[in-house]
Amino acid sequence: MRLNYYQFPKGVDAHTRYLNGATNLRGDCTQDHETCRDCPFNNGNGYHECEHFRSVESDEAICGLSVTAAKKLLREFGGSAWTRHIDRDGGCFETTEIKLTGNNSRYKYNRHL
Repeated sequence: MRLNYYQFPKGVDAHTRYLNGATNLRGDCTQDHETCRDCPFNNGNGYHECEHFRSVESDEAICGLSVTAAKKLLREFGGSAWTRHIDRDGGCFETTEIKLTGNNSRYKYNRHL
């Protein structure tokens, strides 16, 4: 199994990271609403779809994205991306960098997974 990761570079703000796939850790409503319940701006959809929500703290890395999505983020923001190769026991036996050039999907394993 392969798990792909992307790490945003320093200086990318929390809301931009959130909008590009990072998990929100803490956020605020710019309209000073305590909750999203009965908010006239999001039609009951919660903060995920509200234009007035601002993430003030989010993860700096994303796990579980495709190589294509990782390359897109690398082109847009820089940063770093890598793939962790997981064996059947759940341990990581290799980590490879995802680069903008070349094919990152052809790995030759010398062990049975």
